[in-house]
Amino acid sequence: MSYRKIFWGLLLVMIGVLFILKNTGVLFFSWHTIWHIWPVILILWGISLIPVKDWIKLVLSLLTVVVTFFAMQYYGPKDNHNNKWDFKWNDENNLENNDENDSKTYNNVMYEDFDSLTQFATLKLNIGVGNFRIKDTTARLIEVKHDNDKANYSMTAKSEDSLTTIDLSLEKGEFHNGNIKNNVNLKLNPNPIWDLDLNVGAAEVDFDLSGFKTRNLKIQGGASDIELKLGAALPLTDVKIEAGAASIMVRVPENAGCEITSNTFLASKDFKGFTKIGKQLYQTPNYTSSANKIKIDLQAGVARVDVVRY
Repeated sequence: MSYRKIFWGLLLVMIGVLFILKNTGVLFFSWHTIWHIWPVILILWGISLIPVKDWIKLVLSLLTVVVTFFAMQYYGPKDNHNNKWDFKWNDENNLENNDENDSKTYNNVMYEDFDSLTQFATLKLNIGVGNFRIKDTTARLIEVKHDNDKANYSMTAKSEDSLTTIDLSLEKGEFHNGNIKNNVNLKLNPNPIWDLDLNVGAAEVDFDLSGFKTRNLKIQGGASDIELKLGAALPLTDVKIEAGAASIMVRVPENAGCEITSNTFLASKDFKGFTKIGKQLYQTPNYTSSANKIKIDLQAGVARVDVVRY
């Protein structure tokens, strides 16, 4: 069996195990740290293509991993506690600390009132790291709550005719011990037609957009865990997802026609209820006949991608 098959198989297994350990609370680490070293994947991929014996490739790969580890230890960005990697195994002390960190007071609230003249709204979010959630509606145009008392957020709104554009960014924030205390809850008004442009870097994204008129949704993430539930209130909803090492789950309504363009590198894909009609193109059987359609453009590196109909 070739080195390439063995190596990339083991790499996918390792990344999957990291996702499981983090999601189940066994291992704590920052996705921001992982995102810093994603170019190592390109180096390892290049090694796999070098026309030399497999044992030489294995040695070069191991040296790359070791050098990367020590380089991050000595030269990587530090947090406030002078830690580089921020990997922590769960134990009783960690559980006690996590209980304290998980207590959400949400004293930090920002909002923009809704103007009845606003028919279209654009949200540009540039925060980089954290846990982001959209679940509920609000009578205001937007309401933002976060639990990081040491974060300096900036939100501006500009209205022109029937369009209001909101820019939300994190100017400065402090994160401790690999446990990202930057939980951000967003509430949107369901009346306008929304365009969402989100640059979230290393993040966990959980958006239930089934109750909103979403025209365009663009998510740029690094090492991300992305869960989306889409609605079909408009003739066309255009979704673009660009991610590095990611876990992506997208739910689409059965009454909408859906088309997926999947341009992924090392990805495990599961598109239930879709038919493959081209090299990278998938469609639901009702795509042509549906009045409301959803187009999804997926671009990801090492990823687990699931699209299901509900």
